[in-house]
Amino acid sequence: MNKLRKVTLSFILSLLLITGVMPAGTTYSPVVSVEAAVSKKQTAKFVKAVDGDTAKLSVKGRTYTFRFLAVDTPETVKPNTPVAFMGKRASDYTKSELKKAKKIQIQYDGNKTDKYGRKLAWIWVDGKLLQDKLVKKGYARVYYIYGKYKYTDTLKTSERKAKKKKLGIWKNYSAAFPDSSSSKNTTTPTKKSNNYVWVSRSGSKYHSYAGCSGMKNPSKIKKADAVSKGYTACKKCY
Repeated sequence: MNKLRKVTLSFILSLLLITGVMPAGTTYSPVVSVEAAVSKKQTAKFVKAVDGDTAKLSVKGRTYTFRFLAVDTPETVKPNTPVAFMGKRASDYTKSELKKAKKIQIQYDGNKTDKYGRKLAWIWVDGKLLQDKLVKKGYARVYYIYGKYKYTDTLKTSERKAKKKKLGIWKNYSAAFPDSSSSKNTTTPTKKSNNYVWVSRSGSKYHSYAGCSGMKNPSKIKKADAVSKGYTACKKCY
C-alpha cells in the first residue's frame, strides 16, 4: 500500500512539474548531473605562459590566470625551488602550443577557481585538449582530482601509455617531482595504514595517503599523534 502511495505521489509531482504548477510552500531542487557541471566552451586569447600547467589568458576582454585542470607539470617558477626535471620542456611546450594556436577555448568543470584565485579549466587548442597533449608526451601527470571530471578517464589512459613508454617525467619521476612521497604515480591511493597517516602543516585533516587533496610536503606521523594534535579524518580517505 505504501509503495502504491509513493508511486502515485511521484506521478502527481511529475505532472505538476510539467505544467509548471507547484503547491504553495513547495520548493524544487533540480538534480544536476556531472555533465551539467561542465560549461560550454568559451573563446580565449593567449597572453602569457607561466609554466607547464599555468597560463594567463584573456576571456571577454579580461585577463585571468588559468591553472590547467587535473594535471601537474614539474616546477619551474616556484620560489626557492630549482627547476625540476622536464619542467622547462613542459613549460616551453605549453607556451608554444598556446602561442601558435589559431583558436583557444576554456571549459569549466565543477569549481571555477582554486584557493589561490586562479581559474580552473580545461584548455583547448585548435579543438584538442591541451592537458591530454601534455600527458601523452610525458610532460604532465594526472593530478589534483577533486571530483568526477569529464575528461579524467581520457587523461588516465594517456598517462598509462606514456608511463609504459617511459616518456618525459616517467624516465625519472622522482627528479620531476622531488616532493612526492615516492616515485610512483600518486594519483592512485596507496594501501591505507591503520597506524600511520599523512598531514600537512597548513591543514587540519589527516589522510591515508600522501597524494590526497594536493598536499605540499606532507609528513607521515602516527595516527594517534595526529589525533592528539587535533587533526581529524579526511572524508575523502575515510
